[in-house]
Amino acid sequence: MKTILSLIVVALVASGLHVYRTRDSLKHITVESNAVAVDAGGYVVKFSVLGEFRETHMLFGGAYSKDKSSINPIWLSGLGIVDAKDIYARYPDFHRCSSTGSSLAKDKVEDLNLIPADTSVLKELKISIKEFEENFANRGDRVCVALIGKTLSMQSAEVPGQNIDMKNHLQPRIFRLINSSQRVNCKSLLDK
Repeated sequence: MKTILSLIVVALVASGLHVYRTRDSLKHITVESNAVAVDAGGYVVKFSVLGEFRETHMLFGGAYSKDKSSINPIWLSGLGIVDAKDIYARYPDFHRCSSTGSSLAKDKVEDLNLIPADTSVLKELKISIKEFEENFANRGDRVCVALIGKTLSMQSAEVPGQNIDMKNHLQPRIFRLINSSQRVNCKSLLDK
């Protein structure tokens, strides 16, 4: 009985630590209605909202970074579903490297620099990457994600306490605030 109680306590503590770490992973990101700020360590990046979007992408890669100096903690490499359907109509196996259609897809795949609005969105995005990697390793189906959010415009990248703006020294990229992410069956989308 004592052993079972000890195991339960250890499990509760471990799950609490996991929840704390997950929450803490977005602690450096502040989201307001029309503004986002990311404390990237040596500087604070401020964004304004350009507009809302709804997009679905077929995944070709992705990664999550716990590095707090990264502006966006997660990125996906994705092919817009409209382009995917167009290529699929001519080359149904285009997602395979050996396919003639793979070069068409390669030219249209884009890097999506994502800032999750909250931990549930971050968790879903991480699951999407994990599922993509597992399916890729097992030659399984592609993973598609439906994203809802806001396109962001970088306003500044200021060094706290100093009058220095690092914005012009950063690589220009499009950033997206993600309010919702959902995995979708790619095959059903392509066959529509």
